Amino acid sequence: MKISNITLLAAMVGASFSFAQEFSLVSSSEEIITVNHELTVAELDVSPSAYTTIESQEYRDFSKSHEIVTLNTGEPSLPFFTESVIVSHEGQINLVVSHEGYTEYTDVLVAPSKGSLKRNVNPSDIAHTFGEAYSTDAFFPGELATITEPFVLRNTRGVTIIINPYQYNPVTKTLRVYKNIQATVETDLSETGINEIELRAENSAAFAQVYQNMYLNTNSALGRYTPKEEEGEMLIISANSYMDEIEPFAVWKTQKGIKTTLVSKSDVGTSDTDIKEYISDFYDDNPDLVFVMLIGDHGQLPCHTYGSSGWEELWSDSYYGQMTGDYYPELFIGRFSGNSSEIETMVERTLEYEKTPAAGDWMTRAIGLASNEGDGYGDDGEPDWEHARNNRAKLLDYGYTEVHEFYDGSQGGDDAPGNPGPAIINPAVDEGIGLFNYTGHGDELTCITGNYSSSEINGAENNGKYPFVISVACNNGTFTSGTCISETWLRAKNDGTPTGAIAACGSTILMAWAEPMQTQDEMADIIAESYAGNRKATLGGIFYNAQMSMLEDYGGSGTAREVMQTWVMFGDPSTLFRNQETMNMTVSHVYNVPLGTASVNINCDVEDATVAIVQEGVLIGTAKAMGGVATVSFAALTSDQPLLVTATKQNYKPYQGVITVENGPAGINDEEQAVISVYPNPANENFTVNWEGYDTPSTIELRDLSGKIVYSSNLPNGTSETILTGDLASGVYLLNVTVNGANNITKLVIQ
Repeated sequence: MKISNITLLAAMVGASFSFAQEFSLVSSSEEIITVNHELTVAELDVSPSAYTTIESQEYRDFSKSHEIVTLNTGEPSLPFFTESVIVSHEGQINLVVSHEGYTEYTDVLVAPSKGSLKRNVNPSDIAHTFGEAYSTDAFFPGELATITEPFVLRNTRGVTIIINPYQYNPVTKTLRVYKNIQATVETDLSETGINEIELRAENSAAFAQVYQNMYLNTNSALGRYTPKEEEGEMLIISANSYMDEIEPFAVWKTQKGIKTTLVSKSDVGTSDTDIKEYISDFYDDNPDLVFVMLIGDHGQLPCHTYGSSGWEELWSDSYYGQMTGDYYPELFIGRFSGNSSEIETMVERTLEYEKTPAAGDWMTRAIGLASNEGDGYGDDGEPDWEHARNNRAKLLDYGYTEVHEFYDGSQGGDDAPGNPGPAIINPAVDEGIGLFNYTGHGDELTCITGNYSSSEINGAENNGKYPFVISVACNNGTFTSGTCISETWLRAKNDGTPTGAIAACGSTILMAWAEPMQTQDEMADIIAESYAGNRKATLGGIFYNAQMSMLEDYGGSGTAREVMQTWVMFGDPSTLFRNQETMNMTVSHVYNVPLGTASVNINCDVEDATVAIVQEGVLIGTAKAMGGVATVSFAALTSDQPLLVTATKQNYKPYQGVITVENGPAGINDEEQAVISVYPNPANENFTVNWEGYDTPSTIELRDLSGKIVYSSNLPNGTSETILTGDLASGVYLLNVTVNGANNITKLVIQ
């Protein structure tokens, strides 16, 4: 062990410390990974805000100056720091620790932790207690560094290194702060280790940035992952009675480039064990699987229980995405929960949000609703309102045009005096917001701050303007025994069309205090693109990546695992989150191609847009637009059915077009070439097909994009036919007019 000269410094009880810390990768190989943690500590002027009074004495309270501290009841509450590394996929993992000296402070009182509290209590109401550590003449916690049990994250095996540079002896009142700690993770390949894995072949790029953000050594020799540019696959498991309602959702996901498989409960089984086993087997056979949707309420597709904690049942949907036995998810899980009509509402809202979003800048506005509790005890030591205000600053810096401050008490800034209520929250929701962050107390039906309840959501008039709701509160996601507020967000309608939220994340149990605040912080950072090279565009990518960050930052503690288990996403994890005003893309391509074609160039002016081609409801190819062109390759065409081209990207309105397949040369994208005229297009109440001057069609067929015939006519009379569209849903349709055995296909838009 390397030890430098020890600096002895008598510190006044009122002294405070500032710090800067960082991890750096020293080296990384298959068997040895060395990480350095550097901590710079400087004495500051007396700062009463850094202390808390216990039994008339001032104790140093690190929760007021550090993001994360130990949360063991009655033990010294000390800062710790975490970083994760990829390790070998097999072998026993060991840790060797060295340091370069420490600074010692004497006559210091360090406050004990109150423990990891739930949000049904106010931390200020809980008294400090002094446990056995305070009568033990030894430095606490003792070990300068530890590692977690190896975990599996998709196609990687990792460990989290926990650095404890603050060591405190409560008997001698001595605090040691270690400046440089070096942790070397060694793999013994001759020994069998915990959670060994077999590396998988997969193409999805969905987890590439997850690894980049998660591990310090992703770009080292251990960073083996080289993904192709694909979006990942989706599995939908639906209660039998909702298969028809969910089909348009599945069709759209396929069209936008997500290979989607829809199965019924009868194909899967009835219990949570059956569901987990089916998903696991499907994942083994389909290594690009990323998204899983559960369609049905708890009584139809059961939520999993981890058993009870105290009097609470630990209900979990994230369990279905944890494929390896630990708590890091390999899959992003979402749920549509409701009856037939409510499932239709959720499908309609999702398709509208992704395909035809409401005009305006509503998605650049947000709400921060927060209590005034938790000072010195929340994540970063922040009370709820300060936590909300700091996230507000991130969003405004990114480009949000307005983030409402609705805080208990009178917190200054844009927060109105007194406590918020529905009278000020409702107009903001109705005007339109893209993000709703709540941090405070809650129950099954209510956000206590603001008294914002399910009845307020059901009375909202935010048609077409749907927020992503993240609730750090107790029981806002408890749906196994009734309808919770998170479900209400997804079921809400006004005048027969959807209102509510595009997705809502809520806890099925009494939520922890600090840990989920870190998830909310990380979500704000991801949305605001605070990390270079770490963009997450989907709702599931944003939420579950933030959950993984929370799990890592809190060292995989029992409470952090519980938060991961019991926070449920109601909504579609694959939906692209909108946080900028909707933009248009310009796309062009050939009008027709001959049989045998094996690739098509799609011109697209939006870089990195995903272009997908579907034929007869089957995804045959995808590509990313690069330099203005996406080259989509597929097996040589043997069917003369048309190709549906779809281009999508976050914050853009999708493009959909048609390429016909025929025995002839390729043509240009010019619908005026059709020998049959169709007008008006777009159509509203009706449209007319006119063939004056041409032979009479043998058939006229109108199909939706799933291939379903919604209108047909054989050997029509006269020279034209008018078709009513009032009973048809808005969207894109394919009109096929057959003349002398030749198909004339026109893309028809019904508004």
